[in-house]
Amino acid sequence: MRTTSPNPHSTERFALAMQSALTRSEVVDAYLTHVRAVIPASAVGLYRLDEHSRRVLDVHAVTSDQFLDAYEAYGRDDDPILSRVMDEKTALDSSRLPGGQWDRSGARQALAVARYEHSLLAPVMSGAVFFGTINFARSASQEPFSHADLTAAQCIAEHVGRGMERSLRFEATAQRTALIENAFDHLDYPVIITDLGGRVLFFNRAARREWPVPLGPDGGLPTADGLARAIMDATAVFARDGKRVVSRTVSTAGGKSVIAKTVRLAGGTPAAATVLFEHSGRQSEGRLPDWQVLTNRERDIAQLVSEGLTTKQIAERAFVSENTVKQHLKRIYAKTDVTNRAGLIQLIWASTHGPERR
Repeated sequence: MRTTSPNPHSTERFALAMQSALTRSEVVDAYLTHVRAVIPASAVGLYRLDEHSRRVLDVHAVTSDQFLDAYEAYGRDDDPILSRVMDEKTALDSSRLPGGQWDRSGARQALAVARYEHSLLAPVMSGAVFFGTINFARSASQEPFSHADLTAAQCIAEHVGRGMERSLRFEATAQRTALIENAFDHLDYPVIITDLGGRVLFFNRAARREWPVPLGPDGGLPTADGLARAIMDATAVFARDGKRVVSRTVSTAGGKSVIAKTVRLAGGTPAAATVLFEHSGRQSEGRLPDWQVLTNRERDIAQLVSEGLTTKQIAERAFVSENTVKQHLKRIYAKTDVTNRAGLIQLIWASTHGPERR
């Protein structure tokens, strides 16, 4: 009996095709397209199975429906190869079963429906979790599977397992991305995600509505736009000064005055998120505009500052310590892009009485 070894070039092409696959369907297509060049067979299959019940969750095969139906009807529950592969987590073929165990099995009778004689299975593991099996069948006119075929099947199964694990991660990431984008799109605040070079990675719906500016071919921001300059200035500050948050007061392309708060994303992510908070001045005379960038408490403190009260007077009016007032003021200055009380009062006055007020 002649034993053939898998063609190393075919094995290499299979590995490259599998490494290029990102989704589960691409993994399946790569497997079905290239696997018979590595292990010649009359039929090949890829099964996703529940390890405990052996219930078929998904199947992709190159064979006849008649054979697949027969195997499910009386072959799967009496397949000694499948039982050992699932128990021992290693490749096995019908020629290595003891005595007449294979010939008496329901699986052997199911293969005979399609004139198949020899069977080989190998387990597919996704990480440490059993995923399913790869299956091969040969007719009586073909050689039984060799030891080299078993070794190749084990290698193929490992490639398929890594491909499935990678595709599951890719699909989970895509689902999380879609979920996050959907959540951002339901926010009332405009949110813009950029890389640290100023190229836009994502606009939420509010940002697309409030800031309809054309981007460059590479997603770059238009340098003539005030908001774009604020974002690029902020990313430059991140690189130069190591800051993580920068706020600027700017005008959008639509003429609205906003506070742009740009935050460098944590965890080493080379990206920044910019949130726009409007202060349109639609308040009563002398009242603080509705700056959403400030908390309710910070707006109260800013309003008292605009009335000319001292730190001590603000503390007494707000029933807090003078140190607490000072800490609130630091945060207010950072969020509104001013450096002192005079700048804050001027900003409040401009927002209340400025040209956008009608």
